[in-house]
Amino acid sequence: MHSGDHIPVHELMSISVYQRYRLLADRLHATRLWAHEDVFATVFADAARLVFGCGERHRDAGRFVDQTFVNLIARPGDLVALCRAVVDIELRLAVVEAYVRHPLVSEDILSAMGASGEVHRELPHGGWSEVPMYHHAVARLRAEPDRRFDLHELAPFGTRHDLSAAASALRAALEADQLTDQARALVLESAIVDIPEPAYHEGDRVRVVVDERNRTPHSGAIRYKLWHYRDRTWYFLLRTDTGAKISKRYAAGDLRPD
Repeated sequence: MHSGDHIPVHELMSISVYQRYRLLADRLHATRLWAHEDVFATVFADAARLVFGCGERHRDAGRFVDQTFVNLIARPGDLVALCRAVVDIELRLAVVEAYVRHPLVSEDILSAMGASGEVHRELPHGGWSEVPMYHHAVARLRAEPDRRFDLHELAPFGTRHDLSAAASALRAALEADQLTDQARALVLESAIVDIPEPAYHEGDRVRVVVDERNRTPHSGAIRYKLWHYRDRTWYFLLRTDTGAKISKRYAAGDLRPD
């Protein structure tokens, strides 16, 4: 069988593993299989086991993984979807580490990962997070060179999960004079800016706990979150199911998952 021959998906899954990845190492076959999301995810998970979970490297499976990383993954959600099929957490972590450190992966995707709640919620935390965190912050600074940013705009998931990467990004912002006065003061005050992860992220469904402070039982989705410098806490703004924006800001203790 020649690499340019089209092979139906059911036949692809019936041939041996070595034949399968010899074909899928070719970009044409990998691209055709990409249209079959569930099958592709299964084949990718098998390739990940061969490439990252075995003692010896399978060359064609490695080429298929490279094709996927460089030519097929177009947004953070694609990586998340593939990783769902990789059941073993250590193997999943190895896939993400390899992806973010691949020399040919798009910087735009890495930057988008740094602002993606889906990525932050679903992918296992690890040293890989320094890469998208830094790319996201630097991309924002470059995109708006005349703007001054608050810390939560550059580190939307806090800094605690990778203090060194956050320090590098904030130092770049400080040197470029792109921090607000409050953010600048905090960065100058301490070499390590420790901001915890927010309890909720944009898009999360929540309801307001009715008590003496909150009389109206609003429910909806988080539309924005911000770090309050003096209170040293995250606050959240909501959008109701009808699309109305609630102007009041809520602390995490005012909300419950809905």
